[in-house]
Amino acid sequence: MSYNSFEPLSRQLTIIIGLAVVGFMAFGLALSFYRNVLFEETLENIGVQNDELSEKITQGYRNLEYFKSVQYKDKYAKENLNLLSPGEKVLIITEEKKKILNDNEEETLSDQQRAMYYELLRQMPIIEHWRLYLFHKEKIEALQKAI
Repeated sequence: MSYNSFEPLSRQLTIIIGLAVVGFMAFGLALSFYRNVLFEETLENIGVQNDELSEKITQGYRNLEYFKSVQYKDKYAKENLNLLSPGEKVLIITEEKKKILNDNEEETLSDQQRAMYYELLRQMPIIEHWRLYLFHKEKIEALQKAI
């Protein structure tokens, strides 16, 4: 009778050990899969960085060729050293802008002045507001006219 009672216990122990081994194997598989995914992402990021570096290097070679060219040397000499090639003349073009105010612009100026006045009041401490309002009303008007 005692042999039969141990048999189910050994089967249960074997099943538990088997399930534990299968669980560890599944965990190892999941961990390996996760590491592979991370590795592939890292490889993709490195590939993108390599492409960017390659583009920068190519652009650097283009810039180097341009800086070695006769065109750049001529441009640099003209702009920075004020040198001219034989037969060349310098022409400097300037524009004078005359500002003519019409009624609409005068209204916008007064709006701008009003906005500047209110901004000045916003930046002023409140105690100064009250002092000006209660004791120095003429200073408020002078300030408003000055702006």
